[in-house]
Amino acid sequence: MWNNIIAQDRAKKILINIFKTGNIAHSYIFFGKDGTGKDAAAIEFAKLLNCSNPVDNNPCDICKSCIQISTFKSPFVRFITALPAGKDSEDNDTLSDLKPEDYDLLNDELAKKSQDIYHKIKLPKANTIRISSIRDIKNPIYLSENSGVKKVYIISDADLMNVFTANSLLKILEEPPKNSVIILTTSRINSLLPTIVGRCQKIHFEDIPVLELKKYILKKSPSLSESETLLMAELSNGSIYICNKILNENYAELREKVIEFLTSMLTNKNLLLGSTIDDLISGKDKEKIKQFLVLLIYWFRDLFLLKYNYESNIINSDKIDRLKNFNKNFKSDNMKIIGLIEDSFRDFDQNLNPELILFHLSQNIKLNIHRNSGI
Repeated sequence: MWNNIIAQDRAKKILINIFKTGNIAHSYIFFGKDGTGKDAAAIEFAKLLNCSNPVDNNPCDICKSCIQISTFKSPFVRFITALPAGKDSEDNDTLSDLKPEDYDLLNDELAKKSQDIYHKIKLPKANTIRISSIRDIKNPIYLSENSGVKKVYIISDADLMNVFTANSLLKILEEPPKNSVIILTTSRINSLLPTIVGRCQKIHFEDIPVLELKKYILKKSPSLSESETLLMAELSNGSIYICNKILNENYAELREKVIEFLTSMLTNKNLLLGSTIDDLISGKDKEKIKQFLVLLIYWFRDLFLLKYNYESNIINSDKIDRLKNFNKNFKSDNMKIIGLIEDSFRDFDQNLNPELILFHLSQNIKLNIHRNSGI
């Protein structure tokens, strides 16, 4: 039901109005940041279009069609995602060469998504939506079905289509079938072919508000304190996907890395600093490094607030003694340091060397921290 989708009132209203008026387009693009509910909304919309007994413009969630779509077993709804590359060229690419273990992993991922509609499907070495996945729908998409049935094809992370796959999809969009709906979801709409974007109705999915993220976090981890919940919600950056990563990982350990990073930097323990940076970049997890940088920003933000007696507004409230001690012993240009950290985000987005970025950042931060005289 639509209450399965967190926030996104505007997008939900648009989709409900589409259903109510019956003015259903042949193709849509749901675009916005990862983890804002694009796939989830596409699945709910597919359920609504095929529900036997919709209630107040909501899918009933109990009819055969709703259950089949929710469990990815519907003959009328196809969920297309990136798969490991095949052995053959684009011309000879077929899904038959997918290894049995890859099928098993895909089914496992779909089962997880059926249990948690916000689960992001990820398969090893699956970096591209294969042309065979699009070719595989070309015949069934044009077949006539029973009256009232809407075939729905959800292409998740559609920006992962290469030029061959995109052109294959474009041929379908140029001759749209009558009883089928294609929904592309993407966090990078500018990476799609303009000709594809131009043929689709676009619906934007906004960042999830912090308040909604806090509710989500407390529902999953009710034992967390208010400050921990707020910190996690802020770190999630408007994304349920990032939020789930934080909940599944030890964010407290990552925050200790921030303290370790600063301590080793200020005490000239270069080996420890190098070890901390190596640990941060070892998994090549860009999101983890960005979370580290956000935590680093919050640390200097809290130092700034504490300096001007806004203690009630700090996020790292459980580290208040360490923050006070830092301000007692050091004078730091917190706003300039925060700007330097924000610059590092841009460097990561440009795919520069993460090790060099973090070492360079540590040296720039150090230049803007001085020990208080007389200490």
